[in-house]
Amino acid sequence: MSGGFKSYVNMNEVVKTGEEVPKKDVRKIANEVFGGPLEPKLLSGELVIAEAQNVLKFDSTDDFNHGISGALFCTNFKISFVTADRSSYDIGEMNHRNQLLSEHDISLTCVEAVYQVWNGKKKRLPASSNIQGRVGIVEIHCKDFRILPFSFKFTPKEAERNVVNAIMHHAFPTSLDLLFAFEYNPGKNLRIGIADTPEFRAVKDWERELSRVNPSGWRVSFANTNFKMSDTLPEQFIVPSSLSDHDLNNSSPHFVDGRVPLWSWSHQNGSSLVRMVELRTDTTQTQYLESMFRAIESTHPERTKASVIDLGRLCPSPKYIQQSYFKLRDLCMPAGADEFWAADQKWYSLLDGTKWLQCVSACLSVSSTVAERIAGSRQTVVLREYDGRDLSCVVASLVQVILDSHTRTLVGFQSLVQKEWVVSGHRFTDRLHHVHAKDKENEESPIFLLFLDCVWQLLQQFPSCFEFTETYLTTLWDSARVPLFATFLFNSERDRYVACMDAKRDKNDNTSPILMSVWDWSLQFSDQDRLLFNNPLYGGKLAEYFPENPSNGPTVVPPNPGNTLGSFKSRNKWKSKKKKQGAASAQVSFASPSIPSFNGPLFPINVGAGLKLWTQCYMRWIPWAHTIGGGPPSEYLHQCLLVDELHILNMKIHSLETSSPVKDELNTSQESGMFFTFDSPRGFDANDSLTSAFPYSPIGSMDRKSVVGTPLFSFLRRMSVSSYNGAAANGED
Repeated sequence: MSGGFKSYVNMNEVVKTGEEVPKKDVRKIANEVFGGPLEPKLLSGELVIAEAQNVLKFDSTDDFNHGISGALFCTNFKISFVTADRSSYDIGEMNHRNQLLSEHDISLTCVEAVYQVWNGKKKRLPASSNIQGRVGIVEIHCKDFRILPFSFKFTPKEAERNVVNAIMHHAFPTSLDLLFAFEYNPGKNLRIGIADTPEFRAVKDWERELSRVNPSGWRVSFANTNFKMSDTLPEQFIVPSSLSDHDLNNSSPHFVDGRVPLWSWSHQNGSSLVRMVELRTDTTQTQYLESMFRAIESTHPERTKASVIDLGRLCPSPKYIQQSYFKLRDLCMPAGADEFWAADQKWYSLLDGTKWLQCVSACLSVSSTVAERIAGSRQTVVLREYDGRDLSCVVASLVQVILDSHTRTLVGFQSLVQKEWVVSGHRFTDRLHHVHAKDKENEESPIFLLFLDCVWQLLQQFPSCFEFTETYLTTLWDSARVPLFATFLFNSERDRYVACMDAKRDKNDNTSPILMSVWDWSLQFSDQDRLLFNNPLYGGKLAEYFPENPSNGPTVVPPNPGNTLGSFKSRNKWKSKKKKQGAASAQVSFASPSIPSFNGPLFPINVGAGLKLWTQCYMRWIPWAHTIGGGPPSEYLHQCLLVDELHILNMKIHSLETSSPVKDELNTSQESGMFFTFDSPRGFDANDSLTSAFPYSPIGSMDRKSVVGTPLFSFLRRMSVSSYNGAAANGED
């Protein structure tokens, strides 16, 4: 797409394999697929609020030229379009989809806006509006950059009005208790699969973290038990051992929101990373701030002075990030092919105009500098932000990803998000705009997405250092907008507690609601689908096959410690970035690329060509931007096959060395932990099915929502690695 290049694939010439379904056969096919009339799959506690039959769902990229007929439902959890079209439902594939949201479903909290389309013009419908007349066509714009058009041309007027009004009312809730998380009741189907991910709501989790990092001079504090000291801090957190809980209670009223300094992490050299808010503007008791600094500096083995990083000056503001995100969203949600190709001609300038990558660059730059001061200069660093709940979450997390290899594992990363974001009081309710209250309209800002984008940049530059894939990061961002999970619903732990108590009082049986955690991925995906999260290039995985070889991969050179950080405004200029690009590019030099160094520090290139657009997340629904049979998914396929082959060979070698019987090759391949394996079904050429948007590729001309590669399963039934490799060896096309 970029640089004015256009796809060699003419979308109008693609042969559609799905059969057109005559209207008289729709009811018959519906009975075959569903065993009855068209109905959505409902979760426990989910209720249908309104429905409309004979609704047309159009292809958002085809100018309303192609659509399929079905029924549109609005529940208290999602908007669901159910169709009996053969191209959308394969009876044999019904179990290979997201277990919560089907291919044409959208959770209510993922709705960004609803537009009425009339005579080619669009009008945004206000939240909670009450439609009286005909609507005609509506476009639902989603927060994951999808556009879903529906036509009610053949729908009875009353049903049309009811379903549209239901969507407008329930997609924009005015309070948290209206979200589906408080209605869901798993009952006997409750599955707890998060035992490996600490939630930091028990003292044992904090003690385990202290034991893992093994810092000197720090302890777990209980000063905020029952949230008596601060509404936004967790009930337990880590503070300098020299501070008693009494000292913390005396100091707390002088800091914003009562948030005393909060420990994040410690390096093995004794330096620590601490998050701190500013003093309240109405206090003159600066001795409390000085006493906090003395206590923090006393934890360093050399008692060196702590370095203070002012994030308010060095990082973009939440408002700036939101404005940049809006521009990025507009760029990545073209209304049609004409708008897409017009933007393609000046893609780089339009992308630069969003300033999104500048925000990413700023966060990576500050985080790299903090990491160098901790690891290189052996300084304790204090991150200072007004309320300590936005950019300090980003930078504190990135510093740990850069320096601590544990946070680059799947469980370690989830633990990091839980510790630095969820329990530390990031305002997910406001920043993700879960509640549409008038006094919160200006609080929205995708700061968590910005963090995930920064991690994705690190993953691209150091692919062997992360246990997870970009699909995991994209799925995590999508899951943040699924109202079933309470992980990303609240502004603080106290808000979570209060919401649970209120819900308990409202229930007839006086039982507390069961709030689900996003870390239990089994609620959404099958064991097979979750293999998409496993990175075949991860050094920790490859080390299993080469245990005796030294780790001599990327040699990382820290930034020059003499460099000083300018303000975000001064660094947010193209000329200054262009001058710095050469020096930044020299920060990474590569030695022999045999076994990657996966557990060392990572200092990324954070300007210029070192940064890329996260296309899987932002452009997955734009078919013109996809490469058929190419892109990162094609590389991922071959990487998986290579690791799977290594696993099989390793098992055979072990069998020969120990004189033990050789395992069945099918079972051996399944143990490699790779999504693509040698035991895949036969008869398919991967280059004809994988697109650069895998596993979010559209099928035919209809958008596919399933996160776990819905187009993949028909391909898996026919594919054979042996036949694929044989065709390649014989030079077949």
